[in-house]
Amino acid sequence: MNQAVEIWSEIERQAWQLPEALTVSEWADRHRVLDPMTSAEPGQWRTDRTPYLRGIMDAFTDPFVEEITLMMPAQVGKTEAILNMMAYAMDQDPGPMMYVSARADDAEAVCTNRVQPMIKLSEALRRHSTGRQDSLQQDEIELDRMFVSFVGANSPAALASKPIRYLFPDETDKYPAFSGREADPIKLARERTNTFWNRKIVKSSTPTTRHGYISREYEQSDNQKFHVPCPHCGHYQILTFRTGVRFPKEERNPQRIRD
Repeated sequence: MNQAVEIWSEIERQAWQLPEALTVSEWADRHRVLDPMTSAEPGQWRTDRTPYLRGIMDAFTDPFVEEITLMMPAQVGKTEAILNMMAYAMDQDPGPMMYVSARADDAEAVCTNRVQPMIKLSEALRRHSTGRQDSLQQDEIELDRMFVSFVGANSPAALASKPIRYLFPDETDKYPAFSGREADPIKLARERTNTFWNRKIVKSSTPTTRHGYISREYEQSDNQKFHVPCPHCGHYQILTFRTGVRFPKEERNPQRIRD
């Protein structure tokens, strides 16, 4: 074995090195660094800061889970959870990947403003960079073991261009409407994953109507929700403004309530 170690190059040793036995949340707590240009709390990622994202992210590493549906409000960390899943796959379990936005411009903005800085800030991801300038484009990132395509739902040709293992349709309720003669963008992208037995599809969006795509997909899922314990009795419940949030009637100052 010692002779083999001396014979193998550094790249060959890395190719045979087993990935760490980590969930997405554990990986992010170790290796994800938030960009000060896009995050209100830059620096090392801490899942404890948003504990409701832990189960969502860790479902991505469950071998029995193939599809994840996220129906969530805006500004609660949905995109960051998706970025953590993407980063985990880049480092631990590489495979061809596609991120789909409503428009090509939106997808390119995610690539340029979110994913490329994420790779540069993380040492674990940086080591997978090819070092070539042409590997970082507006609509595609090429790493040492995989590529990531960023396409718009309004571009059927791009959606049907290549086989992929990881599919991330984001903000699906904003996708352009299609008629019977036009291709369903999500169906087109899903067909790209058919050749992979270990595919992962993560659909996400803020909901629009009960008949919107993400609402229909959520109804077909196992309908999981995040529960929190009551501070008085410890009973776990779904926190809603109607049933779980109460403000003191005598307190009229919003600033004091927030503090």
